[in-house]
Amino acid sequence: MNRAAAMVSGLVFFGCGLALLFLADLGVGPWDVLHDGLANRLDRSPGTMIQVVGALLLVLLVFFRQPLGPATISNVIIIGLVVNLIMGFAETPELFGIRLLMAIVSPIVVGFGSMLYLGAGLGVGPRDGLMTTLIERGIGIGKARTLIESVVFVGGVLLGGSYGLGTLIFTFGVGPSYQFFKHRVWPGWPESTGRFIYRR
Repeated sequence: MNRAAAMVSGLVFFGCGLALLFLADLGVGPWDVLHDGLANRLDRSPGTMIQVVGALLLVLLVFFRQPLGPATISNVIIIGLVVNLIMGFAETPELFGIRLLMAIVSPIVVGFGSMLYLGAGLGVGPRDGLMTTLIERGIGIGKARTLIESVVFVGGVLLGGSYGLGTLIFTFGVGPSYQFFKHRVWPGWPESTGRFIYRR
């Protein structure tokens, strides 16, 4: 598959997966708790806040002289756009069983999309870049991930972001999803490509 097409397709799948979790209305992942909280406070859509936060992180990455690739810029634009498009016409189902199924499917779709766009080798998203910045300053991968996710989650909760069962499902489901799809999407996946994969 053409690398650019893989990148765009992966980001579209990523956005679809996030939209599923928002529409399930059972709580969202740590980063999206922040996006949801900001959306509520600023009267904007979650997809728009995904783009705004991503753009601010891009500025931070430039300041710290982190390398930016086509996927870094595309991540900011495409994921939020897809979330907005889907949430613009879809509604939260009334049946809890359907909402729970959507929450379970969400990290699977996000994991597939992540491996598709990251495996293209055209760069990582701005949130991944933020973790890389901390790692390069002597903070371990686990500590960097925990620190960032904790800060954005608490900040999102304070802003009124949605959290709950869906948050737990996504947080514990997206990692195994990454691992499942890594070599299936891109056989011969280079470990260096994915060593800084960041769970949203």
